[in-house]
Amino acid sequence: MAEKTADFPVTLVNTLTRFVLTGRSLLQIAQGEVETGSLQDFIRNKISIERPKSLLGLIEAGAELYKGLSVKTKKEAESLWSSMFRCAEVQEAVETFLQLSAEWDAFLEGLDRKLPLRNGTLNHSVTVTSLPAETVFADARNGDAVSLGKYLGKGSKTLLVLIRQFSCLLCRLHLKELEARQVDLDQRSIRVVVVSFGCQEGALHWLKETGCPYDMLLDPQRKVYSAFGFGVSLLHVLSFNNMLQYSEFILSNLEFPRPLPTIQDDMFQLGGNIILDDSGRVLFSHGCTSPLDRPGVDAILSAIS
Repeated sequence: MAEKTADFPVTLVNTLTRFVLTGRSLLQIAQGEVETGSLQDFIRNKISIERPKSLLGLIEAGAELYKGLSVKTKKEAESLWSSMFRCAEVQEAVETFLQLSAEWDAFLEGLDRKLPLRNGTLNHSVTVTSLPAETVFADARNGDAVSLGKYLGKGSKTLLVLIRQFSCLLCRLHLKELEARQVDLDQRSIRVVVVSFGCQEGALHWLKETGCPYDMLLDPQRKVYSAFGFGVSLLHVLSFNNMLQYSEFILSNLEFPRPLPTIQDDMFQLGGNIILDDSGRVLFSHGCTSPLDRPGVDAILSAIS
């Protein structure tokens, strides 16, 4: 936490002002790109970690905000300016920050309303009681057709981890957590299976990068994603609050994976976790409301205890 000095309110105001100017510039660029082009082109080609002037540029701007305030998280930043809220200049700077937050999320919400329904919208009220053994996937390692029945009838439970895009950092961290708790999973007879909607080329690259030991299945038609209401959303992925939480990963020296340039991925597909019993009955289902929203291993274990 920053050490407050007599001139620190000036530092805080200047740092917040720089961040807001950067964020507003990124938002205006995005608004212009949507107005002059198609929504599909904007989503596929204009939002990229390699494009510092895209909406994702707010992640680096957030990291600079935290550095300028000598904090590491959004919570610490909010605590800092709350302690100086008697200063009129601080109040004004924070109000502009909050206004940018509202404008940012309103823009994304508007884009969500224009998304093609065929991509599926978030609907976590969907109740699925079971998945049939005949549900067909493709094996990510060899491309062979695989039915869900391969994992049923063996006296164990199956944890399907439906990931987002192949370059999703949070998905990788979640799977690393599962690997670290493999003994606990084994004790509950839980077998982890990764599911992706992506292509085999992307999956093979992902497997090589991550060294993931689990079986990986492909659901290119997103049938399981859709059945459980795991849809797509710009707002739920790129919300103002999410972006500033992604900034915290930069300060923790975590690097966001780069997408494979030869494939078309979908940054806005959300994932989830599903636990099936030996017959395919759903014991637990969690649809992620954002990339940050994955259940911890303890939550998964307690759900079936």
